[in-house]
Amino acid sequence: MTPTFRMPLVSIVPRMRACVLTCLVLALPALAEQPEEYAPAPAYSIDGYSEAVFPCKEVRGWKVGRNEILPEDEATPEYLHRRGIEPFLEDVATYVECNAKPHLETLSLRELSILRNTIFARYGWGGFRKPWLREYFQRQPWYKPDPKFSYKRLSENDRRNVELIAQAELSLRYIDLEQMRDTLLSKAGKWWGDIPSYEEIKGRSVHACDVDGYDGLTALDDGTPLLWVEEFQKAVTASKDCTYHGAARDELKKHRDNKPVAPNLGKLAPEDRIELGLISRAMGDFAVDSDQHEQAAGSLDKVLSVKELRQLSLRDLRLLRNTIFARRGRSFKSQLLQEHFSHMPWYKPDPAYSDKLLTKTDKRNIELIRQVEQEFGGALTDKDFQVANPSTAEDPEYVPPQLTA
Repeated sequence: MTPTFRMPLVSIVPRMRACVLTCLVLALPALAEQPEEYAPAPAYSIDGYSEAVFPCKEVRGWKVGRNEILPEDEATPEYLHRRGIEPFLEDVATYVECNAKPHLETLSLRELSILRNTIFARYGWGGFRKPWLREYFQRQPWYKPDPKFSYKRLSENDRRNVELIAQAELSLRYIDLEQMRDTLLSKAGKWWGDIPSYEEIKGRSVHACDVDGYDGLTALDDGTPLLWVEEFQKAVTASKDCTYHGAARDELKKHRDNKPVAPNLGKLAPEDRIELGLISRAMGDFAVDSDQHEQAAGSLDKVLSVKELRQLSLRDLRLLRNTIFARRGRSFKSQLLQEHFSHMPWYKPDPAYSDKLLTKTDKRNIELIRQVEQEFGGALTDKDFQVANPSTAEDPEYVPPQLTA
């Protein structure tokens, strides 16, 4: 019979303890590598964020003014003609219409950009390259950047809201952008020098935005305005000085010499100067989203700066690159791009377009933009541009902002 040896219990317990401690020590690095599940901030703590789909819809049709949309299936060419909307069918586009807040169609480009990026920021996106946008989110108490950000964190409602905001940004017409720009320029003291004039009884020419100071006859007995008054009123409607300064009668008197005055952008708040940069680029010029007014505008006829291009998003870069092609008359297979540029009065599609029409500077700028796009993950497609389905989109690699050349 083989003898059985039993280890005393007092000697087993210390060894078991030593084994457990050893295992824990060895496991610590592995435990430390396990990332905590990202927990987005509560929706109620984020200004402008909505867990529900915005009360907005996309409508194809014609736009009248900033807010009114005539749906394609409700407006006949005859009706459009009566409303003075010309040309007819080629101006149809997709717009966003909201019946409650947020009224996307009335927000500034800066507000739309913040609202769209708030959705990504809630889930930890921290790759903002625009200094003003990065600084905005860094000031938010709920913001927690996460290098492991994934589009898959967004809900279906989030994705739909991103689509609506992106469409609202792209569907602003040139005339809408021009009015937004001129409102800011007037705040900065710009005068266009286009105040109309009428001739007083004594023959003196008076620049004004109304005929209240005229002592002579302005209408017939039945109240019908005289022809010269009608023409004067048309000129008043077309005058930017009357549109943006007409309510300030004392200021009008100071500018009766009707000379243009350049704006002093230093008078504007930083937010307004950022908005000017966004508007300028949307209108087909080059601009940086900067609150430094001396850097707010540039030209696509000059070689662009890589340092400035690195401050733009991939969405901005794609639009900017194709703006260069659009200026030379290229048509686009992308409906998104074609509709965007069709809003621009300077865009004239050329059936005979070829890349031979590009200047040396055009080609250099296109090359620079493509280089920066590749640096930050590659050019966006239409799907990525609006993030229509980020659950299948490729997650962006986190790249810390690069502000040096």
